[in-house]
Amino acid sequence: MSKNHFKIIKPTEEPPKELEKEVMGSVKTVVLILRVVQLFVGDIEGTVLSLFKTNPKDIDKKK
Repeated sequence: MSKNHFKIIKPTEEPPKELEKEVMGSVKTVVLILRVVQLFVGDIEGTVLSLFKTNPKDIDKKK
């Protein structure tokens, strides 16, 4: 039987060290990207939300 890769880690268990390093590396990368973006963009929330708009009518109303 194959090993379940999606098993739930109980609060009393320690996560694998490889996984902890990978996750923390990804989090640090995202934080760094957000900080760089903050330097150049005043309204991050508005910019990100406008990227996800799929209705062209909503985009035209803002202009």
